[in-house]
Amino acid sequence: MPDPAPPADVLVQDVDALHALVAEVAESHRVAFDTESASFHRYIDRVYLIQLSTDRLTALVDPLSVADLGAIGALLADPTIEIVFHDADYDLRVLDRDYGFRARNIFDTRVAAQLAGEPGVGLSSLLERHFGLRLDKRLQRADWSERPLTPDMVAYAADDTRHLLRLRDLLVGKLERMGRRHWLEEECSRLEQVRWGTSRSDDGEGFLRLKGARALRPQTLAVLERIYSWRDALARELDRAPFRVLSNHALIAIARAQPRDLKALAGIQGVGRSTVQRHGRALLMAVAEGLNTPADRLPVVPRSRRPAPDPAYDARLERLKSVRTEAAERIAMDPGLLCPNGTLQAIARLAPLDVADLDAVPELRAWQREVIGDRVLVAAALDPSTF
Repeated sequence: MPDPAPPADVLVQDVDALHALVAEVAESHRVAFDTESASFHRYIDRVYLIQLSTDRLTALVDPLSVADLGAIGALLADPTIEIVFHDADYDLRVLDRDYGFRARNIFDTRVAAQLAGEPGVGLSSLLERHFGLRLDKRLQRADWSERPLTPDMVAYAADDTRHLLRLRDLLVGKLERMGRRHWLEEECSRLEQVRWGTSRSDDGEGFLRLKGARALRPQTLAVLERIYSWRDALARELDRAPFRVLSNHALIAIARAQPRDLKALAGIQGVGRSTVQRHGRALLMAVAEGLNTPADRLPVVPRSRRPAPDPAYDARLERLKSVRTEAAERIAMDPGLLCPNGTLQAIARLAPLDVADLDAVPELRAWQREVIGDRVLVAAALDPSTF
């Protein structure tokens, strides 16, 4: 199938142009949708670009220039318009976080590719396999907060949605031939409930999630907590991603070395000369504060209590995994996609006796029950002789 000539790109920078674009998009009753953020570069992330494509046009909307994006929210919420994403989850979360926008009638080409058994579900991989298109990946980590957008950035952003409707149609055809389209409809209906939620980084324990932190002694952990807080405050002030101020690896190294002077700080791997010159004294002060933390205020690594051994649960879980493996091989699907471990664990804990019991497992999809439901009930039976 030859690739049609690419449509002209439109950069929308005012409300009137946005309203005209949305009116045109609404007439097509389907639109490919994507967003670009800058979490790799900025401390305070937000949506910095919105891309939309119909079968006739591709447009980029600049949220930094358009004062009111309400028309985008109305478009997303219109149940008569299909909104096609590739990997919708994060886009839906940031749209909810930044604007309170909620999408209806979602189609996710990444989920469709997974359910269709595609060997690779990344957008680049799918477009190259099916359309012979190679996307330029050089700008994957571009700073989308920069203005003006360069021609390369415009072209890169447009390619994220330009071919998405063609891909959507191809995957629909494949799923229909496989009898799995209703699987996708169930998954996409669940995406309508995705919300931003609360970030774990807001809980005050971000330093405990650094690789290697939980192995540190309490006093060393107190030093890490102080320099982590220092880095976070500076990153917020500079509006820069924290790792661009100082890497996680360097934070752990400083906490372990506990330098007392600038020379010792400069000798730590990952701490550059400019960091020592600009922020060395503040870093040393944070180290000293950590070392002076009173014993009764030292941070403690929370330890989860292991549940008591339950041989019956363990046996049920192993039988369920065997059922999943056999079914996954039969339908040529990744076992983790067919039924994630968390879902199997929930079933094993419940030990369902009949179909009605399975209704108490909210993680279990209807399409998953269609594939493995009967065998799951047998595998979860309390009497292993029935398996």
